[in-house]
Amino acid sequence: MKGFRLDRPADRWCLGCGLVLVLSLLLSDTVLRAYVALTDAHPFAAGFCKFALLATFGESLAQRMLVGRYLPPRFGLVPRALAWGVLGICITLAFMIFSAGVPLAMSRIGMDWAARALAGPFGTEKLLTAFAISLCLNTLFAPVLMVAHKVSDLHIARYEGTLRCLWHLPDVGGLLKSVNWDVMWRLVLFRTVLFFWIPVHTITFLLPEAFRVLFAALLGAVLGLILAWAGSRQARG
Repeated sequence: MKGFRLDRPADRWCLGCGLVLVLSLLLSDTVLRAYVALTDAHPFAAGFCKFALLATFGESLAQRMLVGRYLPPRFGLVPRALAWGVLGICITLAFMIFSAGVPLAMSRIGMDWAARALAGPFGTEKLLTAFAISLCLNTLFAPVLMVAHKVSDLHIARYEGTLRCLWHLPDVGGLLKSVNWDVMWRLVLFRTVLFFWIPVHTITFLLPEAFRVLFAALLGAVLGLILAWAGSRQARG
């Protein structure tokens, strides 16, 4: 593991840009309102951009910590960003479906308060509803997302990060056979879902709807870090 060092210009730029972005959203009502309005007006385009930028940045940061470079050879910046953008659209859609569908399902089993609680102030009922949404999202959708990301990652690696990977369909069957399923299951599909994603997405759905997208965007960078780390574990066997 390579450390994050402030005596390196690239690391200072990375930290500075991150601080400017966070402080702009936290301290400027104008920036925050514009961001929320843009997300509400164009949710899928915003989802594409958020994950193309933040999740790819998370993977790049992971490479900096693992091998000492943000963009090592054959990283495939553009293909990775495009892949994450497509996944970002899927994640945005999943958030819409589960945040509406789970409270509806809860109402069918006698929990008529679920949708009302989710839109209301914090309380036990809101916490239970947010947990139910997160549980369903992360058990029904997250594994598919993780495997889809792994397939795209391996496809990009097969073409050494070049744009040629965009003009060839992935050999999904062959790529799935090359996955280290022991690492994929223990680290990605079990531990991170159970101990990280279910808790943090419970917090996501406790937030007002306008802020869930912002929080999900920040989690996209964390997701990139986790999956890049998992990839390094798999590469070591």
